[in-house]
Amino acid sequence: MQNDRATTASGVQPPSADTQLAPDELRIVVPIDFSQSSLRALQWAESIASGRRAVVTVVHAIEPTPLSVTGDAAESLVVRAEDRIRTASAALAAHGIVVVPHCAVGRPWQVVRDAVEQHGADLVLLGNRGLSPIKRTILGSNADRVLRTVASPALVVRAADMPRGHLRVLVATDFSADAAEAILDFRRVFLQSLVRLEVRVVHATIPPGMIESVDMPLIERVDWSRIDSNAHELAEQVAREFRSAGVETSVVVRRGTAARTILSEARDWHADLIVLGRRGMSGFERMILGSTAERVLHAASCAVFTAQCATVASTPSASSSQRAAIIS
Repeated sequence: MQNDRATTASGVQPPSADTQLAPDELRIVVPIDFSQSSLRALQWAESIASGRRAVVTVVHAIEPTPLSVTGDAAESLVVRAEDRIRTASAALAAHGIVVVPHCAVGRPWQVVRDAVEQHGADLVLLGNRGLSPIKRTILGSNADRVLRTVASPALVVRAADMPRGHLRVLVATDFSADAAEAILDFRRVFLQSLVRLEVRVVHATIPPGMIESVDMPLIERVDWSRIDSNAHELAEQVAREFRSAGVETSVVVRRGTAARTILSEARDWHADLIVLGRRGMSGFERMILGSTAERVLHAASCAVFTAQCATVASTPSASSSQRAAIIS
């Protein structure tokens, strides 16, 4: 069951299939369970959307139970949730941001997926409660499940991540299509906001002794000075795109594994936000190998922005020896 309703006077409006979004209008979806982390996500939505045309869809899932799936009881729960959404979203409405409530009975990740499909999303803003590794392994987390089922760019924040008028942003890149997509999506979302940015581009190369690959015989022939030089030039290309938009930007190339390098640089540089690409992986691949994005997401001490290409190229973009030398 799904019921979308709102009070226009409060700035909260019901969705309309006839409403045409302006080309530069930002669509943000914020799942909310009224926890501190999800309320913090609403504050980030306000910070990003202020001063521009934006629609924020606030999503709440009512867990299916024998009570919640019956007609009258479900209606009552939806109405109550919408009232709480209006209260929680008052600051956004006060800034002229259109807020659309989306309440439905269902599993949280499924309700979020349906909301994204119905309303569209340039950004999904998720609160991260920070499950322990054991709980995350056994139960997973709603943030994980949303990231695996929704193709839209996502910004994951913890309760401790305060939105600021000036953000130090660590942009991690391995020069892949997914990294490029994450950077492009980040620029679309943030460069038109009122938030001032300071960016550091970081890339990690793996020292030869740390590589485990079927291409091991080729590793000894890798010119590491050339690899580092090429990586720095590619990172500078990313940096120049930000500088051309008036953003102060620096470049760092480190030796080490991707996740460890990103987390270390973010900590030492006191980053407020990390940007990196995420890749679609099968459940088996994720269980055996994990992913850099997931490792960073669960260990970072700041907010994380991540995105992926909608379509993955069928042919590799780099030679086998280069993939062995450079973090992917």
